[in-house]
Amino acid sequence: MVYVSIGLLLVGAVTALNLVLVLAVIRRLRRHEEERKKLFGVEIPESGPSVGEPLPAFTAVATDGTLVDSEALRGREASLTFLSTECSVCEVAVEHLPEAARLAGMDATQMVVVIAGEETKAREMTAPLDGVAKVVLEEAAGPLSTLYAIKATPTTVMVDPDGTVTHASAGTNPVLDRLPA
Repeated sequence: MVYVSIGLLLVGAVTALNLVLVLAVIRRLRRHEEERKKLFGVEIPESGPSVGEPLPAFTAVATDGTLVDSEALRGREASLTFLSTECSVCEVAVEHLPEAARLAGMDATQMVVVIAGEETKAREMTAPLDGVAKVVLEEAAGPLSTLYAIKATPTTVMVDPDGTVTHASAGTNPVLDRLPA
């Protein structure tokens, strides 16, 4: 009985430590976003489709060879994240997408990540996203980025189960913004 109690106490302590570390990452991402705004001296431009509009229809081929389309995102909340190989913030953001997906309760069928830019670097950025999201690679200002009116990266577009855009903006992932600091 003593061993069970000690084991439960250790599991609780590890869980509490994990929670503290996740909250520290969220706080750091928010601070990073504020520093980015100060660095550029202007607000981040609007990027992505307008909230309340239907998700623009698309079809693309993911890096794993599967077909990804807007219809497959219907039925559950989904997210599309647009990154660029020329964006240093995107390189950091891609590392945090798996945790954001876990916290939001989203799986690879609900997350699409579009990486625009030089193909070799884009393929390197896909490593943390294996099993987390469907990844689509395209050239800079490619067809998906153009269709979705992406003006800055990273940009995240959130969609409700009906296929209506509920959030679209450049900056950190909106899932992280909803969590306690």
